[in-house]
Amino acid sequence: MDAVIIRIVSMPYEIDGITVNDENGDYNIYLNADIPDDKRVEAFRHEIEHIKQGHFYLMDQVVSLENQAASF
Repeated sequence: MDAVIIRIVSMPYEIDGITVNDENGDYNIYLNADIPDDKRVEAFRHEIEHIKQGHFYLMDQVVSLENQAASF
């Protein structure tokens, strides 16, 4: 389906956001409810970059993918 579902949830403070593909092929972006709004927006943009760059279908190392998403 490739829908993007955004969820604002409490997470440990050191986690800004994470994206998970579900069984329907949708992207579930989880953003930390406990961080400042500007940091949450930055995390959202970062997670969208992972989706745009197709990182969920690559076997590259996580560090490399994180660096690619941070360079938008």
